[in-house]
Amino acid sequence: MTGKTTTNTAIQNLLLFIAICMFPIGMLVQIGSSEAPDSAINIRYISLQNTADILPLQDTQVSPVAYTDIKSLQQLPVAEKKEKFIAMLLPAILIAKQQLQDQRLRVETLLRQTSLTTQEQLWLEQLQQRYKVKDAARLPARMIAVPNSLVLAQAAIETGWGSSRFFLQGNNVFGVWSYNADEPRMKARESRGDKSVYVKRYPSLLQAIDDYLLTLGRGKPYQGLRKASLTSQNPQQLIQHLQHYSELGQEYIQRLSGLIKHNNLQRFDSYQLKQG
Repeated sequence: MTGKTTTNTAIQNLLLFIAICMFPIGMLVQIGSSEAPDSAINIRYISLQNTADILPLQDTQVSPVAYTDIKSLQQLPVAEKKEKFIAMLLPAILIAKQQLQDQRLRVETLLRQTSLTTQEQLWLEQLQQRYKVKDAARLPARMIAVPNSLVLAQAAIETGWGSSRFFLQGNNVFGVWSYNADEPRMKARESRGDKSVYVKRYPSLLQAIDDYLLTLGRGKPYQGLRKASLTSQNPQQLIQHLQHYSELGQEYIQRLSGLIKHNNLQRFDSYQLKQG
């Protein structure tokens, strides 16, 4: 009896220890499921069967949809191709920006508090790791907003208005490279010396936009952009700080400027997510 009781006690102690160790993980799951910034947005994911499935932009109120399994727009007339490309991208841009704004507001609220719960502290630490900052007070300045027109212009250039292989096969809007063999990715045709180049695969356009905004928020080359975005949302002014985004440098900025003007992309800067 003594040996059995001792065994039972040891098992109970082990289970208690496991439960204690699992507590932060449970908290992490709770943060991700019930308190995630996108929890208030009822996102509808649409797997495109053909280009006719792309919801048109009826007015400035845009339904929160995120497209997957993108279809080529190459065979469409130029005007229709551009129209459908924007209709595909703009909802994801608006969702990602709304989520980012919700996150930033929550960070600012927590920073004003004199004490934090374990759950709140863990959430902030996760964001610090994501943005690669040591001090949580630096997070709001990293979580910047940029005009819809700027994102659309970069997306149009990087994908050739939705015709690139990376876009069609990996939902990769901005040609983001992958340096991690364990993440979903695809091999590029070009290489750098004797090294192969890989680009990321995303489950939807929304994740690609999320990653793009994160790049602007933590990349050292975009410090000027982040600072300028605090006082201006003029895309023609902000693109001046994107000279390091492309190897083309100043020519890239000129292309962005011309594309925004020629296609009147600034008209989309007032578009918002449809509420309810």
